[in-house]
Amino acid sequence: MPIAENKSLQSLIDALRIPPDFGRYENLEPAALSSLDEWKRDAPNVLSEIRILFLLRTQGDNEDHKLVGGEGIQDNEGTPPLKELGDIAFAVTPFAAVKFERDNGEYPWVTLSSAEVAQDILSATPQFTHPTKCLLVQILTHNIKPIFQSNPHPSLNLETGRKLLRPAGGPMASQDYYFGQEWKNSPGAATVVLWCVSNIQKDWYEEVWPLVIPPVMTLLDDYEAKYKLWGVRIVLEMLKHVPKDLPRRTGVDGLLRSSLKTCLAHLQNPETGPLLRAAISAWLELAMMTTQFGSEQRFNELCALLGDGIIEDVWLYSEDKPDAVLATLQALPPVVQALGVGCARYLKDLIPQLVHPLIPKLLVEPRLDMQLASLGVLQAVMEACPPRMHRWKGTILNGICRCWVVMIVDQDVPDQTLKRELQSACKMLAEVCPSVVEEYQKLVAIDKKMFGDLFVRIPVSQ
Repeated sequence: MPIAENKSLQSLIDALRIPPDFGRYENLEPAALSSLDEWKRDAPNVLSEIRILFLLRTQGDNEDHKLVGGEGIQDNEGTPPLKELGDIAFAVTPFAAVKFERDNGEYPWVTLSSAEVAQDILSATPQFTHPTKCLLVQILTHNIKPIFQSNPHPSLNLETGRKLLRPAGGPMASQDYYFGQEWKNSPGAATVVLWCVSNIQKDWYEEVWPLVIPPVMTLLDDYEAKYKLWGVRIVLEMLKHVPKDLPRRTGVDGLLRSSLKTCLAHLQNPETGPLLRAAISAWLELAMMTTQFGSEQRFNELCALLGDGIIEDVWLYSEDKPDAVLATLQALPPVVQALGVGCARYLKDLIPQLVHPLIPKLLVEPRLDMQLASLGVLQAVMEACPPRMHRWKGTILNGICRCWVVMIVDQDVPDQTLKRELQSACKMLAEVCPSVVEEYQKLVAIDKKMFGDLFVRIPVSQ
């Protein structure tokens, strides 16, 4: 390939740099949006040209450029192969990494066409489908690090990825840290970090840790929920492969716990639901990874998550925020299963909260998603704490029966999923608290037509 075409490839990569205004897309005036939309419409064409030039080179159609050792592209002018691969991956990945909720505006620079072309590029060669450690280090060092280095995280040693004994810059460092956030002028950078982390193998982490942790903590500790959400997603991906002792040895486990707890305070943002679900899952994974089974430390960590995090930080302030409550309910079953009988200390908070969505309210339409989530957690709690259920059987049965009656009376065709979950909850309650079967028998005796089907999975005398 002639030198001019090589320059053309670089110019295309430069043209694909996402305009900074996409980072504040939702707050722009119509005139500014028009300019960005024009850029977005042209992006698939630029990506297509990159795909053509890149594939020509990787497939060996031109003798001047060949694949060398599976490591990258070597050209006759001595251009470092990793640099070119890194620049292409950095430019293309923000268009291809559309794995999450597209409808909430997370990717305003992406169209269906640009996503398809970008995914074609990243799936075209082993260099991108199975990136080497050298390529990931190249991207993290030369494409990601310069973006975030103007706002160093005050609690991290950027050279080692270790927690500092005291914040750099003094007590006000955490506030100064939010000024001049140049990294926000690079929309899509977080998607590149996520792509890199999803491809880092376990035995590479010691080397890449100082390159990964600074951008992750910067995202995680930002004051905007949308960046926190990206930080949590990257943490979840990282915890799949990172050596168990590395976060503890570097002191980063404590920083992560503190940051994840802070995420639970963001209750009035468009990202609240996904953020709460992801933060609870990440906190749970971190606790399970950094503590021993059956240890006091694990018990305390799980109690902090359920008690201090979910109950006190979310439920206490979410009376008028049903979406926040729903997100916690959807994330709770694994927490309950991990804590086991330890949940008994929180039953006074758990049971009323879980029964509340089942009980009909005057002039308020019941939310099916909330009822199903509540029933899922309720069954997990019953399974975890069977010895204590006899104290709560009346409260639980009252909520289930009220929900059942409203479903049967108000719905011409009852929702089958809700129906099955109510039946399963009754079955589970009978298993952990056999004395409740007497209450079932009384209800069937009073109104067999109404309640007979509710207890169809439990032997109840007719």
